[in-house]
Amino acid sequence: MNRYTRRGFLTMLALAVPGMWIGMEWNARQAQADVSMLGSGRPVIVQIHDPGCPHCRRLRRNVESVYPEFQEAMEWRIMDINTGDGRGFARQHGVSHMTLLLFDGDGDMYEVLEGVRSEDELRTAFRRLQRDG
Repeated sequence: MNRYTRRGFLTMLALAVPGMWIGMEWNARQAQADVSMLGSGRPVIVQIHDPGCPHCRRLRRNVESVYPEFQEAMEWRIMDINTGDGRGFARQHGVSHMTLLLFDGDGDMYEVLEGVRSEDELRTAFRRLQRDG
């Protein structure tokens, strides 16, 4: 392989890998924001999230720590308020960022948790949702 071909290949590779990663990240974010399962029989936790907000990121980390205990019984979705869908969803439910909306299996609002919550508080709320939802 001559020097120019190798350089072209390496350049293409250097552009392709980040491009693939961005595409996979975009698909994952789209899946996280899909709330079409509301009312499908499973309770759903929807986090209204601003990625630039340190308190929102802390709430997300706390949910990430607790959610695996409940993932067989309920769904967790993240709505980014910096997107049109996220803003619209938050507006529709009258909430702002740093909020968790808990929906029962029928898609009805079960509980609203505003602000950063500890892992223990989240665990208690998710147990209630699992029991009642």
